[in-house]
Amino acid sequence: MTTLRMVLAVLLALSLTAASRALAGEQFAGEVLKVDVAANKLTVKKADGNRFTFAVDGKTAFTGNRKSLNDLAKGDQVTVEFQTGGGRYTALRVSTQ
Repeated sequence: MTTLRMVLAVLLALSLTAASRALAGEQFAGEVLKVDVAANKLTVKKADGNRFTFAVDGKTAFTGNRKSLNDLAKGDQVTVEFQTGGGRYTALRVSTQ
């Protein structure tokens, strides 16, 4: 029984660590290539050509001089904090410079 408890404790600790990383999100900084308000999507490209399309929802926060997806325009410099799940990238926060 003691070994089982130890294994469960380790598994719980690992899952909590993974969950906290997922909640924190990752960041992607670059230039806005496309804003699709109808589909609630934002495409951003880094200088190296790497690009991602992010889903934007009611929980997405906007900081800086743009306050919503409608305010963003092609060419804006942004940093997108996002998380992955369900086969898509969901924007948690979009910051403009």
